[in-house]
Amino acid sequence: MAKQKRMTADALRRTIQGIEEAGSADRPRLPLGIPGIDRALPGGGLRLGGIHEVVGDESATGFCAALLARVGGAEAGSNTPAEGATPRGAFRRSALLWLARGDDLYPPGLVRYGIGPGQLLVVSGLRRADDMLWAMEEALRCRAVSGVVAEIGQIGLAAGRRLMLAAEGTGVLGLVLSRR
Repeated sequence: MAKQKRMTADALRRTIQGIEEAGSADRPRLPLGIPGIDRALPGGGLRLGGIHEVVGDESATGFCAALLARVGGAEAGSNTPAEGATPRGAFRRSALLWLARGDDLYPPGLVRYGIGPGQLLVVSGLRRADDMLWAMEEALRCRAVSGVVAEIGQIGLAAGRRLMLAAEGTGVLGLVLSRR
C-alpha cells in the first residue's frame, strides 16, 4: 500500500511538473549559482519571462537585489551567470526597476550586490496596490528592462495572470516581494 501511494505521489509530481513547464521549456533560465537549489528548480533556475514570489523578512530584500544583479548582468559585467548557463543574449538588457512601498530602500547600498547607480530606477511611495500592479505590468512590458521587483505583498489570480502574460511577452524577470 505504501509503495502504491509513493508511486501515485511520484506520478502526480510528474504531471504537475509537466503542466508547469508546458510552453516554458525553451525559455531562458536564471540560475541562482547554488548547485543544490539550481538542480531542484525546473530547468536549472528561475524562468525569465515569469513572475516569482519572494517571501521573507528583511533578508528577502537582499535576495531580490542579488537576483536583479544577476539578471541585469551588473554594469561592469562581473556578476553575469556562468558561461553556458542560459542561451547567449539572455542578459542583453541592463535597466532594472524597483517599485517600493516606502522610502526605506537605500539604492547606494545595492552597489554591493553589483547593481550600478545608473542601472536602477526606484519608484517609491506607491501605497495603493492598484498603482503598484499597474506600474509593474507596464515595466514587464518594456523590452529595455531586465528585471522588476515590486513590494506588493499578495496578489490575486487575475492580477497575477496579467503580470505573467506581460512578462512572457518580453522575457523580463518579475519578482513580487512579500515581507513578513
